[in-house]
Amino acid sequence: QLIDRECGGRDQATLHRLMERLKKWKVWFYCTDKWKVYPLEIGENDLLQGKSGTVRIERNNCRQRHWFARFRRKSVVVSRSLHMVDLTMALFARFHVNGTLDDIKTLFS
Repeated sequence: QLIDRECGGRDQATLHRLMERLKKWKVWFYCTDKWKVYPLEIGENDLLQGKSGTVRIERNNCRQRHWFARFRRKSVVVSRSLHMVDLTMALFARFHVNGTLDDIKTLFS
């Protein structure tokens, strides 16, 4: 289940903003890739870096890239504003990660 997200660069400041918000969830274990900034923000005993714990995360990232392909089009029709990207992420999280296809169908019935 997706509990939070952060839109920004792949830098320590972005990770720090996310980690501050995750404190309220009392997360006790993190599975990440081997990005060098993770150990600076996450304690060694709480961090597993490598492919073994990130398979489901990568599957989710693949679905996001597919779902957000509309942001790659060279057109004035597509909004690339941070607000629209954030709304798109919220919809993705609600219906593709935390919900089901039936949740979407109920909107149109």
